[in-house]
Amino acid sequence: MLFLRMLFEEFKSIIFEKDVIILLVLGPIFLTFIFGGAYLNSYVEDIPIAVLDEDNSSMSRMILQQFSEDDRFNLCYNTNSREELKNLIDSRKVHMGLYIPPDFSKDVTTLESSDVLIVVDGSNMVVGNNAYAQAASIIQTIAAGTQIKLIEAKGIVPSLSYNIAMPFQFTDRILYDPKMTYMNYLIVGFIGVFLQQVMLSGVGISVVKKGEYLAGKKTFKKLFARLIVLSTLGLASTFTSIYIAYSFFNIPIKGNMQVAFLMALIFILAISCPAIILAALVKDRLKFAQISFMLSLPTFATSGYLWTMDQLPAPLITGIKMLWPLIYFVRPFDEVIVKGLSFEVVKGNIMEMLIYTLIWMPIAIFILKKRYKQEECAN
Repeated sequence: MLFLRMLFEEFKSIIFEKDVIILLVLGPIFLTFIFGGAYLNSYVEDIPIAVLDEDNSSMSRMILQQFSEDDRFNLCYNTNSREELKNLIDSRKVHMGLYIPPDFSKDVTTLESSDVLIVVDGSNMVVGNNAYAQAASIIQTIAAGTQIKLIEAKGIVPSLSYNIAMPFQFTDRILYDPKMTYMNYLIVGFIGVFLQQVMLSGVGISVVKKGEYLAGKKTFKKLFARLIVLSTLGLASTFTSIYIAYSFFNIPIKGNMQVAFLMALIFILAISCPAIILAALVKDRLKFAQISFMLSLPTFATSGYLWTMDQLPAPLITGIKMLWPLIYFVRPFDEVIVKGLSFEVVKGNIMEMLIYTLIWMPIAIFILKKRYKQEECAN
């Protein structure tokens, strides 16, 4: 009964903290709409390109027509020199250039080696990779078709000429996100980071505001009661955001939401540990806000979401796992929702978050009590 009364008091207290309510309830929902809108287009399309056709043959014009009709490209400029082509790329008026050399058609028909040069601005990885991949696909398709025609011209029947030109093929099957869209790849991970940031800020602000009260008697019960209220609000807004991603942005939801809910709940307990420690150390709301938002990018970048964990240096992974829990949560959380991973697959991540919490929560409570007891003694 005493704990329920404490829980009710914490609920009444937090309800009147407008900044915390706005942050926890509206923050993830607002950010989901913002980031979802940013990635509303599934692909990078209408990439501006320039061409330099020094061959001006029916074959070169056919190649340019293929690029002109492709939705991925917008053929904006026909240039007259290599220098002009380079200047258009350097000035960011186009992201890719296509160069067809003189005598290209003649060299092809006489079976001489000849190249079509694709010049891609690699400073923008997203645009550059998309432009290069689609351009290479178009050129390879045209090259294969041309080779078949040349073989047929030598009197070989079409079925045999195809087998000579294409001695083997491959088939593919892309699982979970066949279209490989940026939206499906990023949005659930972003929602996981939103949960981190709102809980980090919500718990931290509560510690800064109520530090002396929380550091008094029954610290653990007071903290636990406050975390229950804060986590209820954070979880409600997070799963509302997932519903928005599903309903408005067509994100595939294949997983067990109960497993995802369990992971999010335990992550909230884990992320509360550094939130309590940082807030108790700085004891200033503005400084805490600056630190917490500064941490959002490096913690996400090293979480194994954008860059796979097996490509990170081992010492860095060890250090991150010791200090910050997002690495246990955000990628498995995404894969539970999008891929439908079972509890058995992610239970190791859940256990790691529990171990992290069991180690760091006593340390967080110790620092909280020590910092505010020092302030009490000074007064």
